[in-house]
Amino acid sequence: MNSGYIKLHRKILDNPLVMKSSDHFAIWMYLLLNAAHKKYDTLIGSERVTLNPGQLVTGRKKIAKDLKINESKVQRILKLFENCQQIEQQMNNLCRVISILKWDDYQHSNIQLNTERTLNKNTNNIKNIYIDQFNEFWNVYDKKVSKPKAITAYNKALKKVSHQTIMSALNNQKKLWVGKDKAYIKHPTTWLNQECWEDDLNHIQPAKELTTAKPRFLKTPSGLFKAWCMKCGNKLLPNEFQLKESSPCCGVDILPEKPDIKTTKETKVVAEKSLEEQEFWSKFNNMVGKIG
Repeated sequence: MNSGYIKLHRKILDNPLVMKSSDHFAIWMYLLLNAAHKKYDTLIGSERVTLNPGQLVTGRKKIAKDLKINESKVQRILKLFENCQQIEQQMNNLCRVISILKWDDYQHSNIQLNTERTLNKNTNNIKNIYIDQFNEFWNVYDKKVSKPKAITAYNKALKKVSHQTIMSALNNQKKLWVGKDKAYIKHPTTWLNQECWEDDLNHIQPAKELTTAKPRFLKTPSGLFKAWCMKCGNKLLPNEFQLKESSPCCGVDILPEKPDIKTTKETKVVAEKSLEEQEFWSKFNNMVGKIG
């Protein structure tokens, strides 16, 4: 407790309680010099006591002995300080814990405070720069998916290359993405994690062009779709999943409209038979669905 120092503000001279007499001043200085400057634990007898900054364990007898002031006067001065909200006292059979109120207002280090403010300001400035740079990357990237993961990947990338390198590579590669299907463009997180800023543009395959929309099939009241075999013109009644398959008659694509095909007598019979089978199975499936 006898090492280190405390701050003594000049405005203490304006405190009428402390400056009331030399004894008042001496006791106030005693409290300041013996108060804890940081949180720590101490033992009072067998009891563990935690002291916070601005607190000390003492008693009127010890203060009176150390300062050579009458014990009863020490008690009166401590009570005056307490009544005027300069200190708080907690007493038990073992000890007296005195807390100096507004300790932080007088003892907080300006150097520490200024350092913290400077560090916080610099940290905030760095964060703002990173956020601004990432937002530039995000706004330019054509496929906006999983932004939080992309931020993490971007910050990792900045440890390897500069923001300018990333943006230059991205802008050059974007030329290959114009008018292309975004499904074939990498997620921004993937692009960053795979260090695609180092890719050779001569070896990058252009993304696949957008495919034309699939023709629309008309739906029947039964829930099936009207369709025709592209090869034989056979009328079909596929369900939603069968639309993606080949025709059952010829194994070719199916169309939403009947193709202009000259049918022979044989193909006509096959078509009618196939249609009858589909209608049967359609009614059967509907009946099973109602029972289920």
